[in-house]
Amino acid sequence: MRTITLELLRHGPPHNQLLSPLTPYLALCENHAAVTVQLTFEHNQFLHRLRALSYRLGEEARVFQLRDTAVTLGALLAGVPGLTAELSRQGEDADSHTHIRLIVSASELALLPFELALAPNGFPGAGQQILLQNALPLSLTREVRRVQDVHLNWPRRPKILFIAASPPGAGVVPLESHLLALRQAIDPWVKYYDEADDTARRRRVSEHIALLPRASISDIETACASGEYTHIHILAHGIEWQDGYDVRYGLALHDSLDPEHGLDRVSGARLASALRPIRRGDPRGLASPAVVTLASCNSGAVGSVAGAGASIAHSLHEAGIPLVIGSQFPLSFPGSVAMVETLYGGLLWGQDPRILVSDLRRQLHSMYPESHDWASIAAYASLSSGFEAQLETVQLDRVMDHINTAMNHADEATKVASRHRHDNVETGSHTDMVRLLGQAKDRLERARLRLENLLQPGSAQHVKVLGLLASTEKRQAGVLHETSSSGEVSQDSHEQDRAESRRLLERARDHYWQTFRLDRTRCWSIVQYLSLDLVLRHWTKTAQTAPSRRAERDPTDLWTLAHILSTQDLSSSDPDKVVVALGNLVELQVLAMFDDIREKRQITLAVAAAEAQEHAHTLIGKAGADSFVVYSLRRQLLRYKYWYDEVHDLGEVAELAKTLADGLPATVKEDWD
Repeated sequence: MRTITLELLRHGPPHNQLLSPLTPYLALCENHAAVTVQLTFEHNQFLHRLRALSYRLGEEARVFQLRDTAVTLGALLAGVPGLTAELSRQGEDADSHTHIRLIVSASELALLPFELALAPNGFPGAGQQILLQNALPLSLTREVRRVQDVHLNWPRRPKILFIAASPPGAGVVPLESHLLALRQAIDPWVKYYDEADDTARRRRVSEHIALLPRASISDIETACASGEYTHIHILAHGIEWQDGYDVRYGLALHDSLDPEHGLDRVSGARLASALRPIRRGDPRGLASPAVVTLASCNSGAVGSVAGAGASIAHSLHEAGIPLVIGSQFPLSFPGSVAMVETLYGGLLWGQDPRILVSDLRRQLHSMYPESHDWASIAAYASLSSGFEAQLETVQLDRVMDHINTAMNHADEATKVASRHRHDNVETGSHTDMVRLLGQAKDRLERARLRLENLLQPGSAQHVKVLGLLASTEKRQAGVLHETSSSGEVSQDSHEQDRAESRRLLERARDHYWQTFRLDRTRCWSIVQYLSLDLVLRHWTKTAQTAPSRRAERDPTDLWTLAHILSTQDLSSSDPDKVVVALGNLVELQVLAMFDDIREKRQITLAVAAAEAQEHAHTLIGKAGADSFVVYSLRRQLLRYKYWYDEVHDLGEVAELAKTLADGLPATVKEDWD
């Protein structure tokens, strides 16, 4: 994304200035010459505009000011020739977004709804709203000069604090709708729980989101000081009051001393102090949420939700919060819910917030034509120069977490299915089993599609994505196999699931091969390739599906290569590489029992079993009995007995794998990093 930096400066302190045609502002755009721009209205005139845009002066006044203010602000931007020149330099892909980074430190300029501006002559889409035109998609963010050194670093594992307040006399807020939207947003990372166990459900959900339903400023300060929250969503009424000669804007929160009956008017500065307190038990630093989203109700507009206004968002960003997204005008109830769904539906995946805000703006414009919700959204953002490269890593991390969650659900589903089929243990009805398998299948499919979207040849993450994609496809194939064997599907569905399972295994095999070819240090990938290749060779031997027997993929040669590389890794100084190598060597002894390798290597079952058990014992000692690598190896070994052997009789291969799996601990930690 190309970024254009536009900065508006003036002499004097940031506060205690009014909008005036007499005030000169210095406009700097990239490396173009600085120019002086001035407003065409007085402060009181603009406050009248804001009253109309806040739905306080009737529909006719609102519609007029909506257009007139847009033209006025467009003329202001047209007074910066450098901005016109930069916008005319379209890249090769005109459909890609361009980011306008607007730096304004003067408090009075924070009142101006630049997001509403009409594109003047010389701008892309002249005559249309600058942020809605399609000639050159634009995203605009605001920034305060004094926080340029505070950049948005996406957290590895997001956790949301949802702050809601509806004190007496302030009116209701759409708490349930916002909570539902947030719950749906975190669902891809909520691990399995028994739906009949309410305690388990609350515990799982609380790993990702915490709720303050009747929040006071002291509640907020305590929560932020004692918790590690990366995203904070605030739903409360906006309120204004007279402070001497000034009109102040803030949030209506519950009074700390009398939450049942009292109302506390909280300014942006007070809220910033509560959101960034000194951490309890760690006095060296302040709490540092990465993202704050604001949706606050305007008490003067019945039945609508209004943003806290530029002043509060400005204050929070000025206090060092890298990304603050709020509403500068009243925002309708459904518009506020769309805000939560779109923003958190993307932010938690590590998507670019500039694109998300632009998407939200267009959604609001198309869905709610009776209001100007689309112009309400204002984003304050401080992004580093390497932000987009950081996004690639974050997106992959979030997909990996999603895959782990999907596999957690798949594990529970296959455990239930296996008990039904093999142990005759009554763990629930067949209907529940099929439902669990269906849910796991859907989660894994969504994870696979997201991984495919991240496949970009040449990127630093390409090889890692290939390996994850292969693993995900193999897990999908396993769930489909269990579904087809559940006894609750028709013969046609049974055949379709089996065919799709095989197709996914073939894709996984090919992705493992690509992973090894692109990075020869990933020895585990060639072991997994060899495993699937041998299994598929013994599946249904037809001319259409038989794998290639090219010389470079000879099973015995690959087995020897993998054995040599894994043995060498045993002497590595990296303990992670050592435990992976031990797991490889255990499985390689199982693979040695396939006829394709056994005949050439002349390995006996007793020798293979003894060597595999020795490596397994060493693995447990180094990794720990409850480690994920031990759990993963046991799960992989059981596939030979309870999956591959059911498709085609593997004989001693399956029996050796089952014996080795039985010798590994069946217990495992509930969660892994």
